[in-house]
Amino acid sequence: MLTTPLLQVKDSFSLTGLGVLLLAEVTTAALARLDLHTVWPVRLVLPDGRQENATASVEEITRPTEVGAADTPARALLLTHEGAALVPAGTQVFLVPPAET
Repeated sequence: MLTTPLLQVKDSFSLTGLGVLLLAEVTTAALARLDLHTVWPVRLVLPDGRQENATASVEEITRPTEVGAADTPARALLLTHEGAALVPAGTQVFLVPPAET
């Protein structure tokens, strides 16, 4: 059973040799509670309803918001499983409960 999503994908980027970075529309409290650089089993629920299991690590990135402004850190997920591919915007990412792994 899936509960609150960790994030809804705003954009994804392939990072050669590392995996696929998923940027969030908004950082959720669920994602903020997870320790950085920890690896978790997750389930991707794509906008068309298809579901895929994946492995992701919790990362923090810094991106400038505007010229001259301080950089703003944000949580993101890095898909690290074999064959990870770009994920469409609108995809929801859920933590897989231990009973389902």
